[in-house]
Amino acid sequence: MDAETLQVVYKYILLFLYSYFAARWSVPYIIAKSRKYGYMTYDEYKKDRRKIPLMGGVCVLIGILISLSMSVILFDRLSLGDLFIFYFVVIVYGLYGILDDIFKFQTRYDKILVTLVLTLPIASLIPDTTIHFMSYSLDVGGFYSLLFVPLFVMFIANSINLHAGYNSLTTGLELILLLTISVKLYLVSGFGSLLFVIPVLAAVLALFPYTWFPARILSGNVGDFLVGSAIGSLLIVKNLTWFGIFILIPHIINFLMDSYTILIRRIPDVKFGKVASGGTIIAPPAMKYKSLKFLVASWFKLTERQAVLVLYAFTAVFCITGLILF
Repeated sequence: MDAETLQVVYKYILLFLYSYFAARWSVPYIIAKSRKYGYMTYDEYKKDRRKIPLMGGVCVLIGILISLSMSVILFDRLSLGDLFIFYFVVIVYGLYGILDDIFKFQTRYDKILVTLVLTLPIASLIPDTTIHFMSYSLDVGGFYSLLFVPLFVMFIANSINLHAGYNSLTTGLELILLLTISVKLYLVSGFGSLLFVIPVLAAVLALFPYTWFPARILSGNVGDFLVGSAIGSLLIVKNLTWFGIFILIPHIINFLMDSYTILIRRIPDVKFGKVASGGTIIAPPAMKYKSLKFLVASWFKLTERQAVLVLYAFTAVFCITGLILF
């Protein structure tokens, strides 16, 4: 490496550490405050149905905010404009997730409309308005940046928010996706392309151990919407749309299963199953094909931990394959 590259790597490492330790050190504080003010939920797949704090995603938000503040010291201010626009959208999604955790919004269509509007600023980071597919290209102008881009990010954020329900399921899948995107960015453009992903990757990595079995805190809607919007925005801003669609196939399948069950078949939603005496999950009979988490539990009679590992593996297969094919 030359001196310039080493300097960039040094700054990126510092940025990573700022986000990681800010998020990690904030976890005990957020756990204590969540318990104090009642931001708790039942851990449905434990026999005692203990209550655990809900808003772990706030720790991710804190890590991102601290790293962005420190980035002003590390980098030329003129080069930070795009980074701050990018994370403006991510942070706004996180704030919406906080409101969702507090007020428990129920209407799915309202969530879609609100998150669609929140994504509009990301259009300013899209210089290329051409859709590329294999050897074909189509320039769609403002339609791409003002409609397709917000729809894409909104869909990804909601898909990641929907693929939840077990301890560490969302944070683990988010970590797999972010690491895969980081590898892809490095392979395509080198270290310089990793600036956008570092703050959110470090913060999610810091939170992950606290959501592992048995979880001490859940990421909540704040974490899912925040990280989901970051993943969607990364893919679209870095022109990795088709790669992103491929590695997110499990999430897309899960989204379609949910939509078919709830919106088309109009079966009343049942969010949680039960736990058998041996610790395996009993999926609600009518919800067997509503989500991947219920499907794998029904087919293989898995415990919560086993189901999560199967779902990790399913996504990891698409991520590795995507790195090979794209």
